[in-house]
Amino acid sequence: MTAQVTRDLIKNNLRLTNLPDTYHRMEETVYDPATSFDAMAHIIEQDAALTVQMLKVANSSLYDFPYKIQSVSRAISIIGTEQLRDLVLAATVIRFFNHAPLDGVNMDSFWRHSVACAIVCRAIATIRREPNVERFYVAGLLHDVGRLVIFMQPEDRITQLLKRRDEHTELLYKVEHQVLGFDHAGLGGSLMAAWQLPPVFEEAVRCHHAPDQAVSYPIEAAVVHVADSIANALRFGTSGERYVPPIDSTAWGRLALPESSLEQIIRYTEQHYRQAVEVFLG
Repeated sequence: MTAQVTRDLIKNNLRLTNLPDTYHRMEETVYDPATSFDAMAHIIEQDAALTVQMLKVANSSLYDFPYKIQSVSRAISIIGTEQLRDLVLAATVIRFFNHAPLDGVNMDSFWRHSVACAIVCRAIATIRREPNVERFYVAGLLHDVGRLVIFMQPEDRITQLLKRRDEHTELLYKVEHQVLGFDHAGLGGSLMAAWQLPPVFEEAVRCHHAPDQAVSYPIEAAVVHVADSIANALRFGTSGERYVPPIDSTAWGRLALPESSLEQIIRYTEQHYRQAVEVFLG
């Protein structure tokens, strides 16, 4: 029932039903065996702002290449086709919502939290030696987009949510359930599905507050769940939560991180956070 409600909410908001097509054109190209790096680069280079952004990503401290990457095709050859496609997705979604009518939201603070969560996800994936750490990074960037959809609702409904959160010192995602009958995680998962994004993003977003419900991608959901709690604790921006969501012990155990990992994750996040903010928000 909840899933149907969130699907209907997205379907009834026409501006939400379609993501700009740059990402899907990139995805088609990635799976075309006849495609070259230059053909992929051409798609990105048709958008001057996106070109600058992807070159900033390639030259950021996240990759720390010994020389400057000066072309998109070179960035693709070094970072990887699927990885750069996923980074294009992140940039596209941020731009999409930054043009949405969301007067009651501090978008800078929202995306700062999302960037922090993304970096924590990347740190955890790196420690676990996951083969595509950018997939985790992008899942972290996207994890709270359902909350932006909620903030498109009438102002009195948003006021009710925030008032109840403060009066009951309650986690906002739990208040969403109480007032709306669904939360931003489920709504975000439905949005990923409506945009026909890879199922890994749908499940990681949908289950980041309920990692035990992840069936196909339990590791990705657990990583985003843990990263969200750490990012909230670090207070690098906020998506509306005033309190730190507790980490599910099963999700933490599933990741099998070494005891020293928390200090390592925080150090990694502090090292890369400022430049990542500049890349995606500057």
